[in-house]
Amino acid sequence: MTAFLIVLVFVVFAALMISRRMPAILAVPAMAVCIAAVAKTPVKVILETVITDGSARLASQYLMVFAGAMLGRVVMQTGIAESMIKRAAEFGGDRPLIVAVTLMIAIAWLFTTLTGLGAVIMVGGLALPIMMSIGVPRKLTGVLFILAFSLGLIFNIALWGFYQGTLGIEPQAVKQFAAILAAIDAAVIIVFLVIASRRMNSYGAWAVAVEDGSKGAKRDVSLFALLVPILPLVLHGWLKVPVVAAFLIGAILGVLVTSPKEMVRQLSSASVKGFEDVAPAVILMIGIGMLLSATTLPAVKASLTPLVGAINLKSPLTYVAFFGLLSPLALYRGPLNPYGIGIGVYLLIKDLNLLPPLALLAAVMSVVQVQSACDPTNTHNVWVANYVGMRVEEITRQTILFKVVVCLIGLAVGGWLFLR
Repeated sequence: MTAFLIVLVFVVFAALMISRRMPAILAVPAMAVCIAAVAKTPVKVILETVITDGSARLASQYLMVFAGAMLGRVVMQTGIAESMIKRAAEFGGDRPLIVAVTLMIAIAWLFTTLTGLGAVIMVGGLALPIMMSIGVPRKLTGVLFILAFSLGLIFNIALWGFYQGTLGIEPQAVKQFAAILAAIDAAVIIVFLVIASRRMNSYGAWAVAVEDGSKGAKRDVSLFALLVPILPLVLHGWLKVPVVAAFLIGAILGVLVTSPKEMVRQLSSASVKGFEDVAPAVILMIGIGMLLSATTLPAVKASLTPLVGAINLKSPLTYVAFFGLLSPLALYRGPLNPYGIGIGVYLLIKDLNLLPPLALLAAVMSVVQVQSACDPTNTHNVWVANYVGMRVEEITRQTILFKVVVCLIGLAVGGWLFLR
């Protein structure tokens, strides 16, 4: 009976999020409390373990997200992002396909560090008009931007910290699978571009108003400054510098090589605005911490073990089929979305030892590729769709097949590496 009630709680809150009657930042912590309550957890334990301890459980990850947002703001405020987009466009000249490819590389590069809708608006406001003005179909520009954004997100070490904190994974393992998944994603994007190039060749350039670079534009920065967005990745991934320190070093160096006389103002502004950018994500992570505490309660684990344990996810074929074919359930804040109701599913799999930690990491990162590019409820998808004049569901239709392929291949590699 308890297991049925817990599943019912999952279903109810999933329905509330999918129907947009309750946002994830409220639904996730509410679900944590309800799960603990139906498992007959004493009120004192709910207050102390689930709410108080759970809200601080991912504190180190909050700091990573905040530090990353601070660096992202430095990259935007100092003109590094703008300079990178303009240099990429200049490199492509008047060849639509080359411009699209170089801009996608620049976008992916930037989003290894940038986070939040503000960053998407700033980078998209620069890159999308350039692509459209030289002949890339306007709806295609939106899809290419989302694909590049999703590729860059694979290397965002603030997200790596989230995986490490929730799944208990070592940083080196996250880095290794991220490189594999990025290679798979890049290969699929190349296939997409080959198909899309036919549309570009038959499409004539049309006029789009692009801001005159001489009016209030930030000055071009040095080539060294363009390395700032990936500096934390190098510091953390190869030199083993802690994530928060790597982001802060990147922020300080970013200001030093672009506007050293404005050090105090730039860093102060980046701190405040960066916190505003990621506040919703931090609030959601507080709820995820509560849910993490709730799903590890002995009564909850004991109730769900017979039910969930019936699925043999340690079979490579079942593993690939389960997460791959069901990956569209990550859309609309569905039951496989790790930034919503899905985090409870993944935590149960982890706590009930249904999969080795590295296999679960591969599953989450592969499914996130579907969610990050295809989910119509993503604020970045909504903004891009509005900007290029298309319905947000069109982005989903044009990307879903390719991203499910990325997910399936990623799962196949993950199963081969971690389930043998």
